[in-house]
Amino acid sequence: MSTTNSKKPRVEPRPLQLSLNPEDGSLLTAPLSRVLIAATDGLYTDLYNMGHGELEVNTTKNAEDDADNADNNTSGGVKKVKMKMSGMSFTKRRHELSTRLAIHGKAITHVAALTAALHSTELAQATVVSTKALQHARTAWVQADEAQDALYFFHAQLFPARQAPHDVYGALDLLKQGQWKDLPSDLRLVMDRYETSKENFWSSQEVEERWHMAVRDKLIRGEVGKMKRLNTKSLWKVFLSGGIAKLTHGNPKQIGSKAVYPLEAYLTVLSTAVPARWSLLSIEVRAQAKTGEPNHQLDTTIRQRYDLHRICAKAMTMEEERAKKNEGSISHPLDCLFQVAHNFSLSWKLEILSAQAQALRKGVWSTKSTLVVTPVEFFNEGNVLGVVSISFWNVDDRYGPPRMSFLDQDNVTKPNKEGKPPASNQLTLSIQAIENHGIKVSLSGGEKILDRLKDNPTTGLTVDRLLDAASNPFALSSSNALLAATTLCAEQRCHAMVEALQSSNGERLLPPWINLSVEKGSIAVAAQVSYFSNETIQHLPKVVLFRLACDARTGMFVSTFCRSAKLLRLLASNDATASQSVALRMAKLSQNRRRAAAGASSSGRIVRDAFGGLSRSMNVLGTRCGVGGPWLDKDNMSGSLRSRAIQQACADANNSLITCCGMTAVYGLGAIATGVATGISAEPDLSGGPIEKMEDKTFLQIPPLGFVMDQHVVYNNYVTKVGEMRQSSLIERNSFALSCSTDKTGLLLHAFDISTTLDSPSSFPERKNISVIHFCRDDNKPIETDISVDDLSSKKRKLDENFPPVETQDSKFSMGSAMVQLADIIANAVDS
Repeated sequence: MSTTNSKKPRVEPRPLQLSLNPEDGSLLTAPLSRVLIAATDGLYTDLYNMGHGELEVNTTKNAEDDADNADNNTSGGVKKVKMKMSGMSFTKRRHELSTRLAIHGKAITHVAALTAALHSTELAQATVVSTKALQHARTAWVQADEAQDALYFFHAQLFPARQAPHDVYGALDLLKQGQWKDLPSDLRLVMDRYETSKENFWSSQEVEERWHMAVRDKLIRGEVGKMKRLNTKSLWKVFLSGGIAKLTHGNPKQIGSKAVYPLEAYLTVLSTAVPARWSLLSIEVRAQAKTGEPNHQLDTTIRQRYDLHRICAKAMTMEEERAKKNEGSISHPLDCLFQVAHNFSLSWKLEILSAQAQALRKGVWSTKSTLVVTPVEFFNEGNVLGVVSISFWNVDDRYGPPRMSFLDQDNVTKPNKEGKPPASNQLTLSIQAIENHGIKVSLSGGEKILDRLKDNPTTGLTVDRLLDAASNPFALSSSNALLAATTLCAEQRCHAMVEALQSSNGERLLPPWINLSVEKGSIAVAAQVSYFSNETIQHLPKVVLFRLACDARTGMFVSTFCRSAKLLRLLASNDATASQSVALRMAKLSQNRRRAAAGASSSGRIVRDAFGGLSRSMNVLGTRCGVGGPWLDKDNMSGSLRSRAIQQACADANNSLITCCGMTAVYGLGAIATGVATGISAEPDLSGGPIEKMEDKTFLQIPPLGFVMDQHVVYNNYVTKVGEMRQSSLIERNSFALSCSTDKTGLLLHAFDISTTLDSPSSFPERKNISVIHFCRDDNKPIETDISVDDLSSKKRKLDENFPPVETQDSKFSMGSAMVQLADIIANAVDS
């Protein structure tokens, strides 16, 4: 048997794939030990995961993962998941095994080729030489590119500067007149060198003075002097220091000891000839987001600043060339410089505001809001450079949308692009860049807002905040602009709703005892509560019962109550702790039956549903009222149809307001006054369900508010069917209760003496007897109309601090006066 000696194949160097650093063009290198460790670690990790762990494999995604793919920026058809080898199919297992073996085999082969090249060639030296060569090539390429750009910019001036001697005009001048007027500049340099010129003998101070006078002469003879003579306001503020003119525009921002401007340019002249041309030294345009908000990486690059400098210099040169052709005309290069720099600044501001507005949809405004952002759009024609629109809040525009108007407090010519909002069924905030004017802000219902500036200074401050957030180059903020816009629209919507409710088609829909007023974006609902005393109706002072606040994100209304109306706040949220009887009934039952234990007849459910219905009816009314106009009607019938729709919504809101005012008078004002009069916390559901009609009076269908005055246990003996003697116990209660009746004539409070029986503390009370208690007032005791804090007890003082007087448009409605008078008559009724 013969044996053959097999030789192992020799590892030889192979061509390697190189990777370059994109910043400087050098080779991406690493130590050989690190490459070897990385290759072996990857192989060992995959081998371990195949036997004991999980592998990350690519699978085809389902249709349900479309949204996740969009958020994670993954590919459209592949999704990465972790799976074990034992859980894969045979085909999938073979595919994963072959793929990973091929990858790791390539890596091991790469390491082997590097090792062989290191021992057989000068790999390290070749790598260093190649890196240096690549870096030199990259640097030379960049420098050549920059030089080419610079030469391209000044190429148009090279040929005229030569002034070649073979030009036709020069030859004709020499033949006809015997002299050559256009002497080439290179000959002038040869014949009139600086070393032999008179300027060489000037001192540095004389050079500075002559330079200063040349720049000053350029300003006075140019457009600056012309504006001064015509008393025209200049767009630039000019500061002259030596031979350099500093031009600034806008309000500065102090950064340390230096003041920076939104637009800042430095110019000079390099010749004493008349007229001399401006030379632009530098131009700076600044715009940034407000502190604490992202700039979305919209800062200018070096290339953009360089291009801006070239465009500004080119515009100034073209303007001076135009004036040179038209003899006698004054050039306006500084105005051209301002136009280019200002338009660049406006477009930059719109880009930042557009990026911020689109980011708002992913933040706080993304929940429960209908925010629609129209990204920045630039125009090539007209005086409108670009526009960004943010649409918010729903509005009923079936008969025409609200008209958009500029929030301008100065007499500036209005551009044509305004009026119709870009989105339907919504209010719109539009930020436009207007040539020669700057940033202009338009808002739905802007005319009404400007009309209220004289009567309401707070509106003027809000308008200033909106304009500053949209135009201040050092504090751009779309969120602040949108918040100020919603504040203005909330104020206007409240005014429109109050006007519609209190005067609709010349008739007052609300009863005379309800008064509505607008207070900082909310509607204050005030009412005059009355009571029977000595067979006459006595009136308490008007009092603000609750408020309807407008949500800035959605434009919807929510009811708010004062801090001391704790019972009313608990009932409005249907909290079980508002009523002990309901809490006991719920605690007795199992967990899954507790929600049904409260029942539809409980006070919490009734109050919550009533205020929920009020919010819905006010939301419908607010959507139809919009911001109070003016409107862009679709046809001649749009105005009457809109008025009819608003009147229908007012009727629903009127009924809800009457019901909620009655509930607030009982559970809010009545509960506080009862506590002050007796020191006992009154509760609902103690005296049974709602009171039916009595003495030709229809009461509000709510459980009366009351407290227990007397209760005892009654034992009854009875015989069962089998003849056994049993004893049962009942709880008999006598309670003082408050309820009210509401109609168009007034809101009347009524007191009752109610007797009820209960099988157990957790059972629903059964009403046995009810009688009316007439309020009586001591006529000898004067009525206090202005309650002083020092005259009240500790509990009254606390309540008075929680209910400060509220200033409204009509009168001063004090909660303290009405509460104290009601507490006095309740105390008299309880004593009687």
